[in-house]
Amino acid sequence: MFDSSGALWYNFSMYGIYGDIISAAEKATAEFFETEELLEYPEVQADKAYYLSVLSKYNGLKVLKDKLAALKSALKEERDAYSLLSEAATAEERDALYAEIFSFKRDASIFAAAISDLLGCKHAVERAYLRFKFSAAAAKIGAQFSSLITDYLIFRGAKIDDEKSETSKGHLSEISFVAEGEDITTRLSPLTGAHKVNIAGGKSEELCFAVTPLGAPAEIAESDLRIDIFRSSGAGGQHINKVETAVRVTHIPTGLTVTCQDERSQLSNKKRAVENLKKKLRDSEEKAEKERVDKDVYSQFRKKNTPISFDCTKSTMTDARLNAFTDVPFPLSDFSSYVDGLTVL
Repeated sequence: MFDSSGALWYNFSMYGIYGDIISAAEKATAEFFETEELLEYPEVQADKAYYLSVLSKYNGLKVLKDKLAALKSALKEERDAYSLLSEAATAEERDALYAEIFSFKRDASIFAAAISDLLGCKHAVERAYLRFKFSAAAAKIGAQFSSLITDYLIFRGAKIDDEKSETSKGHLSEISFVAEGEDITTRLSPLTGAHKVNIAGGKSEELCFAVTPLGAPAEIAESDLRIDIFRSSGAGGQHINKVETAVRVTHIPTGLTVTCQDERSQLSNKKRAVENLKKKLRDSEEKAEKERVDKDVYSQFRKKNTPISFDCTKSTMTDARLNAFTDVPFPLSDFSSYVDGLTVL
């Protein structure tokens, strides 16, 4: 679908990768008001054991209902912030919006994970794009940081695909890959940003890391297609201008249209038109998704003064969010526990 700014919203749905979990939560909370009324019945209050069981159910549904509302709100705020990007007049305004988008994205990921816990189901399985960028002086730390995150994801059962590395002026400068697994953005979002890397001579460089979910291609429903039949035009065989064999297929949600009249039969033209329309939609999706990913990665790379810093000269790492995590040896020996600790902050 198109949002208010005219851009395609990733995954072509209002709730993106969280659509399934929101649907499950809405079904679970359908009994909330009924349970609330039950607590007021005198016969329920008279049976202490039954009352306590109803109260426990009510409290659980209330927490779930609140988390669901918070998730929907965060996703709406994220969409609204994206729509304002086209109106930003300065780089400062865009950076502020990117910071808001990151915050809403992080909140949504946390709320979704909490809802999964409350429902007693698996957390959201997602595909995410991860990218690291660093200078020559920070290349060693950058490669080690990337390796730790890759090993951590594989340890949690994620699949790594489309891994790429780039060099600049003879040194490794970027690493990127796609990962598919549970709660990738939830667990890795606390590690994103442009981190300070102290090098020799009192100078510093940056190690940038970003992670963003990837939208899945939209399924095209038959009800979203309008088929128009008309007579072919132009020079051709005996069927041209005599029978209605030409086909125009319109994708109603986006307005994209494809016409085919090259085949001799209406059925063949329809099949070809639908195939061409699907390709046209895929191309639009891929273009919009690439633009969204680039903007999201850029916004995370612009997030400076993070709690995380590295020291090349001492081979240590510091995270100001954890009291006992100052100048610890890097690479970390227990990276998994470190990430798990950040996730619950």
